Formats: sequence, C-alpha cells, structure tokens
Amino acid sequence: ARQVGKTITTVTFLLHFILFNPYKDVGILANVGSTARKILAKLQLAYENLPIWLQQGVVEWNKGNIELENGSKVIATSTSSSAARGDSFAVVFVDGAAFIGTNMWEEFYTSVYPTISSGKESKIILVSTPNGLNHFYKLFTFAMAGKNDYVPFTVTWKDVPGRDAKWRETEIRNTSPEQFLQEQECQFMGSSNTLVSSTVIK
Repeated sequence: ARQVGKTITTVTFLLHFILFNPYKDVGILANVGSTARKILAKLQLAYENLPIWLQQGVVEWNKGNIELENGSKVIATSTSSSAARGDSFAVVFVDGAAFIGTNMWEEFYTSVYPTISSGKESKIILVSTPNGLNHFYKLFTFAMAGKNDYVPFTVTWKDVPGRDAKWRETEIRNTSPEQFLQEQECQFMGSSNTLVSSTVIK
C-alpha cells in the first residue's frame, strides 16, 4: 500500500547487502531518474547514520552512484532499455514497477533480465502499488499462482500501526472507494470511467 515503508525497508536491505558482500553491484531503478536518485539519497543517509565501526571506506559518493572500499557499488538510474545493458548486477531494485509504461517495461525487462538470470544468487526486487491490469499485475498474479519464480509479498494499510476503521473511513471520504481499494487494499482494478464502476464490477 502507499506510505507503508516499502521503499525504505528495501533500501535498508540493500545497504546491509553492500556492506557485508564485497564486489557486488546493485541497481536502483525507477520510472524517472530523479526518483531513483532520491532512493539512493535515502541509502546514503542511512549509511551516514550508521556507527563508524559498521561503515566501509568510500571510494565514490555522488547523486548517481556510490562505491565502497569493499568494491561494492550502487547506481541509480531510470528504467530505460539501456539502463542495465552491459552491467552485471547482484541485485536490481525497481521502484514503482507498475507505473512504468508497458512499452518501456518490455524494452527494459528484455534488457535487464539476462543480467539477473546469469547469476545463481542474483535478485530482482519489484516494489509497487497496483496500477491497473498491466505487466506488474501479470507478474504478481503469476507469482501467486506459482507460475513464475517471484515471491509475492503484500502489505496493506491494516499492517500499519495506528491505521484503523476510522482512518479507513476518512481516507475513502477524502478520495474514493476505487482509489482506496487500489492504493491501500492493493487490489488490481480494471479501467476507470466505465459505465459500471470497477468496485461494483468486482
């Protein structure tokens, strides 16, 4: 769901990964480059707040990439078809995966997937709220049915401390039932603006 800490939790995993695994490359990708750089900035802030004995020496440190003394690197870029071509990533983190245009997604996925499948322990992490019945919907539903090797994981508004029935009512009153189902209940909704609303159809 929205605002449940999914990005920062993944960033924490990535920081741990590069600190304790030497010579590993990590890619942070988003539908626009500025979003990817913001995520990298969160990783940098988390690193700066570590106790000194947990920190590695820094070889490179800027808005687009970092490299640690142990040889591990993190780059932040947009999900273009050339984003990961030629690189060999141990982990690729794609934020807002459902909001990448279908054509761009096909080109990007065709480009990046071989870099993941070539490594025995490589990982791709796709994080997103639903956005219609698109590529993310297909990957997620296939994962739920055991038709691909992704591990599906869902966090809804109910999993966040302090969010209760009153909070739910307020959110629906200030947005719409359809928006709440998609953004907070993580339900994949079909096309909007149909004669019969998607909530009624569901």
